[in-house]
Amino acid sequence: MLDTDPKRPLTRIVAALAGLSIFGWGLGAILWRGDLHYKNWFGESVFAPFAILFGVIIVLGALFKPEILGKPPKRLKR
Repeated sequence: MLDTDPKRPLTRIVAALAGLSIFGWGLGAILWRGDLHYKNWFGESVFAPFAILFGVIIVLGALFKPEILGKPPKRLKR
């Protein structure tokens, strides 16, 4: 089984990298293309400021409050 305890360093690093990538896509759309929207993998339009905000929230959550990333699985008592 995978241990996805949100307080583990690997889980927090992966969440921070995912947040940085979302932040980068939103910032790239605004700075390099000068557009407020970008296309995601499915071809749908994404509002870049929301992507920036969502990415920052994920990174800050991974750094300072990892409990919001998920709950650890409950241990069964024997």
